[in-house]
Amino acid sequence: MRIATLLTGGLVSIALAGTAIAAPPHGARGDIDKDGAVTLAELNTRLDQRFQKIDANGNGQLEQAEMQAAREQHRAKRAERREARGAEMADKRGGERRGGMRSEGRGEGRGQIDANGDGVITRAEFGAKALARFERADANKDGVVTAEERAAMREARKARRG
Repeated sequence: MRIATLLTGGLVSIALAGTAIAAPPHGARGDIDKDGAVTLAELNTRLDQRFQKIDANGNGQLEQAEMQAAREQHRAKRAERREARGAEMADKRGGERRGGMRSEGRGEGRGQIDANGDGVITRAEFGAKALARFERADANKDGVVTAEERAAMREARKARRG
């Protein structure tokens, strides 16, 4: 059970990494048509794409082996990006490279995606947290999260954190 919880926690970070509504200043990650707003349809399209990518055997469920493979792939890509950024920063410093410790398990334990605890994740379970975030961000409940609504959500989160 503990392994399933850890694997599920790891998948949370994978799932949420690509579906976060509170996006960086350059735009919303889920904004497929690049109009500055994320619609519910765009969010569901992104969730479907991510789910299908992880669902290697195409059975409509994410099993532990698929989740582990996706998590390892995500970690490898993140390590590559970190290495590239480190090399870029070393170039800017004239070749000096600084080390630093990073936690590999930052996303672990953020929540349980496998809502019913059966060891597999359905598409509905996979997208539940992202859809809940979308609903919270969509202040006027029109099915669209605008840049202003994302900014307001970020500010509210900052205020809660103190």
